[in-house]
Amino acid sequence: MSTIREVAALAGVSLSTVSIVINGQAAERKITDATCRKVWAAVEALDYRPNIAARKLRVPDSGTLTLALYWANDFRTTLLSRFLAGMQRELAARPDIELMVVTYPTGGLSRQRSLIDGRRFHGAIVANASEADIAFLEERKFSFPVVLYNRESPSYSFVTVDEGKMGRLAAEKLLSFGHKNICVLSAPQKFAYMRERDEGLIAAYQEAGYPIYESRIIETESSLAGGAAACRRILDGAVPCTAFYCSSDAIALGALRTLYDRGLKVPEQMSVLSIGNGEPSVAAYAIPALSNIYLPMEAMAEKCLQLILQQIAAHDGALQQIYLDTPVYLRESLGPAPVRQAKGLL
Repeated sequence: MSTIREVAALAGVSLSTVSIVINGQAAERKITDATCRKVWAAVEALDYRPNIAARKLRVPDSGTLTLALYWANDFRTTLLSRFLAGMQRELAARPDIELMVVTYPTGGLSRQRSLIDGRRFHGAIVANASEADIAFLEERKFSFPVVLYNRESPSYSFVTVDEGKMGRLAAEKLLSFGHKNICVLSAPQKFAYMRERDEGLIAAYQEAGYPIYESRIIETESSLAGGAAACRRILDGAVPCTAFYCSSDAIALGALRTLYDRGLKVPEQMSVLSIGNGEPSVAAYAIPALSNIYLPMEAMAEKCLQLILQQIAAHDGALQQIYLDTPVYLRESLGPAPVRQAKGLL
């Protein structure tokens, strides 16, 4: 294993300069960008990993292990409670762990000073990073372990799901009920993982011989109101279909409301299937109960916590990249496609 002395020698700088740079204090200590680049180049060339045990605790002699959770403060902030619930069991058993939650604007991870200097915690979990945020992470080396939630990177440990597979699972279930003509109600695809889900569904339908044309793909906001509006648009346009695939539970629940208001029976006249990223009990107790391909946020959160603790304890920087299965919950909103279209139905 390489040492900080080897990094300093390769970079042609002092030990203290290396320490200042890798601990995120370069700006305040007026270390030049050119020197920083030499240090990080040496760190990468030698695959240097600082020993976390050698770093001082943030609270001297307290024995407290401080972890940071960076959570994007966009529409997914409402899902934070599910993530924290998944960590609760492990945290309850470890009173020595202190968790700090830091919200950041999408694409603004590079401006988070607490992450850059890394002096307030021993390890960080980064959730919901955008493509710009991932690019920033991959350009930077940190002196503490970092685990990504629901994202992939060759440079970091992560816990995620196979997004394309989720879309294909949705297609498989819809086709198994005979739904050859469907409409897609999807939120704007700001992130790669959202594209991968929809692309998985669309590819599976294409391969089955039932292409989903652009006129059947309705973009809407990921909310109850967005789902209701998208459903009205489909019904008012008389787009022929027997089922809705919705990219979130919120969209699906909004669509269910519009179907109810229009007097259409679910699933006899229209089926609804969603990506289950909302509160599980809401989908289960909706009327009718909502079928979904479930994103196991709680299990992913628990695994992220376990992974960051393992990395802090191991000191070796070994990467672990974990994919969890996505359960399928078939409830009342998904049924067989109508054999024939009755008057007044889509």
